[in-house]
Amino acid sequence: MNISSASASAVSLTYAQTMQLRAAAKQAADTRKAEIETDKSKAMSSPVFKGAEAKKQQAKAKIQQIMDWLKIARKLYAMDPKGMAKALAQVFKDLKAAVKSYKDAGGDEMSASGEAAGAAIGGAASAPPEKSEDKGDAKPAEGEAAPEDADAKAAPAEEAPTQPAEAAGGGAGLYQAVVGEIRKAVGEDGLDFVKTVRATVNEIVKLLDASRGQAAIRKRDKETDKSFEDADKALKDLREEVDTMEQDIRRDAPTAGMKLSVAA
Repeated sequence: MNISSASASAVSLTYAQTMQLRAAAKQAADTRKAEIETDKSKAMSSPVFKGAEAKKQQAKAKIQQIMDWLKIARKLYAMDPKGMAKALAQVFKDLKAAVKSYKDAGGDEMSASGEAAGAAIGGAASAPPEKSEDKGDAKPAEGEAAPEDADAKAAPAEEAPTQPAEAAGGGAGLYQAVVGEIRKAVGEDGLDFVKTVRATVNEIVKLLDASRGQAAIRKRDKETDKSFEDADKALKDLREEVDTMEQDIRRDAPTAGMKLSVAA
C-alpha cells in the first residue's frame, strides 16, 4: 500500500508540475504576443508609414469616385456605345494610376519595415549578439575541469531548460517577429485593396460588354472599333498592374492572408 501511495503521489506531483509549465508557457506566449503587437503599432506610427497611408487613402478614395461616376456614365452613355467605350478606357487608366500609387506606397512600407521595427524595439534588438571576450583566464586542458569554477559554470546549465523558449531567442527573435507582423499587416491591407479593385473592374467590364453588344447591332465604323480597342488595351494594362501588385505582396509578405501569425 505504501508503494502504491508513493506512486500516486509521484503521478500527482508530475501532473501538477505539467499544469504549472503549461500555465507558464501560456503566460509567456501572451506576453510575447502583446510585446510584438505593441512594437508593431509603434513602428507603423512612424512618419514613413503615415505618409504611405495617406497615399493609400487617396487611392481608395479614387476608386470610390470612379464608382460614383459610373452611375452617371450609365445614363449619360446609355445610347452611345462609342462614347461609353472612350469613357471606360479613361476609367481603366485612372484605376491603373490608383493601383500604381497604392503599390508604390505599400512598397515603401515593406522597405521601411526593418528600420521601423528596430527603432520601435530600441535598435539593439536587430543587432546580432556580441561574443563574450576572453579575459585572459587559462583554459583547462581537454577532459579537465577548473577546480574553482566547475560548480559555478554548471549551475546556469541546469537552469537553462526551465527558461521560456522566447527568452532564449533573444532580441533578434523579437525583431524578426515584429518585422514579420508589420509586413503581414501591410500585405493584408494590400490584398484587400486588390480584391476591391478586381471587383470594381468586373462591374466595369459588364458595362463595357453591354456597350459592345449595342455597337455590334449597329453599322460598324472605324472610330467605334478603335474606341473599344483602346478600352480593351487599357483594361489589359490595368489587370497586369493589379497582378504585379499581388505578386509583390505574396513575395514580400508570404504570411499575408493566413489565419495564423507570429504573434498568434
